[in-house]
Amino acid sequence: MTRRTRTILWWVGGCVAILVAIGAAIVGIGFHIFYPTPPAPSGPPPRDLASAQRQDLAYFRHYFDLDRAYSDAARAKALGLWSKAEARAGSLTSPQFDLAILAMVALADNGHSQVFRNPMARGLHRVPCRLYHFSDGYRILRARPACAALLGGRVDAIDGRPVGAIVDAMFVYAGGPRAHYDQYSSTYFLELPELLHAAGLGARDDAATWTVTMPDGSTRSATLPVDPPDPSSPRVFGDRFLSPQPIPGELSDWTPYLARDAMLPMFLTDYATPFRTRYLAESRTYYAELKSNDDENGYAIAPFVDGVKRDVATLNPRTLIVDLRFNQGGNFTKTASLMKHVTSLAPSIEHVYLLTSAWTFSAGNVNIALAREHGQGRVTVVGEGPGDRVRIWAEGGDIVLPNSKLDIGFATGLHDYSKSCFGEPGCFWVLYLYPTHVASLAPDVDVPYTFADYAAGRDPVLARAMAMADDR
Repeated sequence: MTRRTRTILWWVGGCVAILVAIGAAIVGIGFHIFYPTPPAPSGPPPRDLASAQRQDLAYFRHYFDLDRAYSDAARAKALGLWSKAEARAGSLTSPQFDLAILAMVALADNGHSQVFRNPMARGLHRVPCRLYHFSDGYRILRARPACAALLGGRVDAIDGRPVGAIVDAMFVYAGGPRAHYDQYSSTYFLELPELLHAAGLGARDDAATWTVTMPDGSTRSATLPVDPPDPSSPRVFGDRFLSPQPIPGELSDWTPYLARDAMLPMFLTDYATPFRTRYLAESRTYYAELKSNDDENGYAIAPFVDGVKRDVATLNPRTLIVDLRFNQGGNFTKTASLMKHVTSLAPSIEHVYLLTSAWTFSAGNVNIALAREHGQGRVTVVGEGPGDRVRIWAEGGDIVLPNSKLDIGFATGLHDYSKSCFGEPGCFWVLYLYPTHVASLAPDVDVPYTFADYAAGRDPVLARAMAMADDR
C-alpha cells in the first residue's frame, strides 16, 4: 500500500469517525431532550396518610417541568389545583387524591399526557362488568356472575344519573381528544364507583345501581357490588372485550356476551395476533391489519411490513385495505416506508382504503398522515374519527408516584401533521424527515360501528370500503 493510499484511507477513516461521533452526539442530545429520565423519589417512609400524600404531591411537581403540552395558562391553573391538594393532604381519600392528580394532568389537554388508566383501576374497587363504547351507547360485553344477567345491556343510568351526563362531567379528569376519551377512559370511570362517588356523581363507593336497556328492549335495574382491588388482573384495553375468547390471566368466571364459538368478522378473529393479512382473490383485494406500530407479544413488525410489500408486489391486487382501527401507536418510523409508498407498492393498485376508529391513536395516526401526504389522491379513510388531533405532543416517558403508585405519562415532543413545526420549541426532530401537510385526520367517509353490527357479526366499515372499491 502506497503512502498516498494510506493517507487517503486515514482521512476517510477520520471523517467517518467524526460523522459517527456527530451522529451519536445528535442521538444522545435527542434522547436527553425527548426522553428525559425523571428524578428518583427521595425521602423517608411516610408516617401517615398526610405525609404520604404530601410526598406524592412534592414528587408530582416534577411533572410540570417534564410535560410540555401545557399552555402557560393551563400550567398556572394546574399549579393552583396542586396548592389546593397540598393543603388538603391527609384529608383526601385515595379516590379523591386520584381525582386531584387526574384533574391536574387533564389540563394539559393532550392525549399522551395522562394517568394510565389500567394501573389506576387495578388499585380501586370495580364493578364486575366490562363496558365497550359503541356509536350508540355503552354496552356490557363481559361480566362476572353478579353482572351476568345484564350482558349485552346498554347502560343508561348509574345511581339514577344519566350516563351521558356522568361521562360529560368526568371529562375534566381526562382532557385531550374527546373521541379518545369516550372510547378509552370513560369506560374505566363508569366501572369505578369510588371515583364517581369522590367526584360527587355516584351515590355510594362500595356499590352502584345500574339501569340497563337489554337487547330485547326491556329495562332492568341492578345494584352491583364491587370487586376488591386486583393488582394481578390482566392489563388489557377495552377493545379486547370485543373478542369472546378468554383473556390470559382473567378469572375463570368471566363470561362474554358473544358465545366463545361465535362467527366473527375478520377484524375480530384471532384477536391476540397484532399483525395479519388476507388476500381476497375474487375482488383482488389485499387486506392488512396493524394493531400496533411496534413489536407486540412476540410478533415482530419489521418482517410483517416486509412481507406485506412482497405480497403486494407478487399478487398485484387492485385494492389495498389497511386496517388501523385498533392501532394505538408505537414507533411510526417502523411503518413509515410502507405508508409513504402504500399506493405504489404495485402498479396494479388503483386505490387504498384506511380503516380507522377512535382507538387509532398516536403513531397509528401518523400512518394516516403519511398515506394522505404521499398517496397522490388515491387514499380514502373510512370509519370512525381517530383518537388524536393533527397537532399533538408525544414522545416523553412516565413517572410513578412513590406511595399511591399512580403511573403518569408526560409528553415532550411536538408533532404537527398539518405543517412543519421547524423552529418551534419542542418540535420533534424525527418529523423533519417525514413532513406532512394534511388538514385533518378525520375520515373521508364516516361509518359508525353499532352494537347491532357487533351482535350480528357485521363489519360495516370493511363492507363500505369494499363496496366503494367495487364501484370504481
